[in-house]
Amino acid sequence: MKVGKIKWIFVCVWVAGWIQAAPLMTLSECREQALKANGDLLQKRLETEKTGLTVKQSYSNLYPSVYGHVSASYSHTDNSIVTTDNSGYTLSGTVSQNVFYPGLFSGLKAAKFSEEVAGLNLQDAISLLEASVIQYYYSILASDELIAVYKENIRFAEENIKRVQSMVELGARTESDLLKVRVQKGQFQSQLLSEEQRNRSLKRELNLLMGQDPAEELRLQPMNSEPSSLPDIQEARRMIKKYNFSLLALKKQIELQKLNVKIKKESYLPTISGDYTYSYRDDDGGAVKSNSLGLSANISLFEGFRRSTEKQKAEIDLKSLQIRYDDAVDDLFARLDELYQSLKTYHELTEIHEVSLESAKRDYQLVTQQVELGSGTILDQLNAQLSVLASESQLVEARYNTKITEAHINQLLGK
Repeated sequence: MKVGKIKWIFVCVWVAGWIQAAPLMTLSECREQALKANGDLLQKRLETEKTGLTVKQSYSNLYPSVYGHVSASYSHTDNSIVTTDNSGYTLSGTVSQNVFYPGLFSGLKAAKFSEEVAGLNLQDAISLLEASVIQYYYSILASDELIAVYKENIRFAEENIKRVQSMVELGARTESDLLKVRVQKGQFQSQLLSEEQRNRSLKRELNLLMGQDPAEELRLQPMNSEPSSLPDIQEARRMIKKYNFSLLALKKQIELQKLNVKIKKESYLPTISGDYTYSYRDDDGGAVKSNSLGLSANISLFEGFRRSTEKQKAEIDLKSLQIRYDDAVDDLFARLDELYQSLKTYHELTEIHEVSLESAKRDYQLVTQQVELGSGTILDQLNAQLSVLASESQLVEARYNTKITEAHINQLLGK
C-alpha cells in the first residue's frame, strides 16, 4: 500500500513539473517575439515613424497660412465744451501663400527620399536582428546536443568505473586502471559544467534579443540541421546589389544628396509670395470695409559667397557617398566570399566527422571487446572513448555552424 502511494506521489510531482516547464519555442516564434519586443528595433520603428511625420510636415509648405485679427476700442473725452464717447471694433483676416521659394519642390521630394531611407534602414535592422536570433537559436541547439553527449559519456564512464572496480577486486585490473577511468569521468563532468554555463549565457542573450527577462526559462524546439539550398556565388553577388537593405539605403542616400545639390543651386532663385487681406471696421463714424491683394518677389543678390560654398560642400558630400557606396559593395562581396568559403569548409568537415564518428564508434566497440577479453588496456579504451566524444562534438558544431553561416548569407542577400 505504501509503495503504491509513493508511486502516485512521484507521478504527481513529475506531472506538476512538466506542466510548469516553459513551453517549447520554435524558431519562428523566437523571431516573431524579437520583432515585437526588441528594444533597439522598437526605437528604430519610432525613428521611422518620426521621419514619416517630417514628410507630412514638409507638405504643409504647399498650403496657405491664414491669420485672423479682432480688436475693439472705446474712448471718452470730457472737457468744458463737450463730452464725446467713441467706440468701435475691427475684424480682419489675411491669407498668405508662398508661391515659390528656393528648394520648395525639391525639398518635398527630398523629404520623401528621407522617409524611404528610414524605411530601408529599418528593414536592414530587422534583417540583422533575425540573423542574430537564428545564430543564437542554432548555437543553443548545438549546445543542447553537446550537453546530451557529455551526459551520455558520463553515464558510460560511471558504468565503466563499476566494471573496472569489479575487475580490480578480482585482481584482473590494477588500481591505476580504476584511477584512469575516474579521471576521465572528471574530465567529462568538467566539460559538461563548462557547456552548461555557455548554454545559460546563450539563452540569456537570446532572451535579451527577444525583449524578455534574461533569467526567463527558455526551451527551444529542435530543428533539422540539414543544409539548405543557396544560389551560387555569382548570383549571390547580383542579389546583394539588388536586394541588400544597407546598399539600397546608401543608393537612396545618394539620390537624396543629389537633390540637396540641386536645392543649393536653387538658392540663387527668387522667393515669390502673395497675400490677400480683408478688413472691416465699425465705429461711431460708420462702417468701413477694405480689401488688399499683394504679390512680392525677393531675391538675394550677394551673401558673401555663402551659397557658393554650401553648393561645393554638397557636391563633396555627394562624391563621398558614392565612394562610400563602392566601398560598401566591396566589403559585402568580401564578406560574402568569406561566408561561402566557410560554408564549403563546414560541408566538408561534416562529411569528415560523419565518417570519423562511425569509425570511432566501431573502434571503441572493438577495443572494449579486447579489454573484456584481457588483450586490451584501459588506456586504449579511454582513448577510444575520447575519440568518439571528439567526433560527436565536432560533428554537432560543423552541422550547426553550417546553419548559422546560411543565416548570415541570407541576411546579406536581403532575405
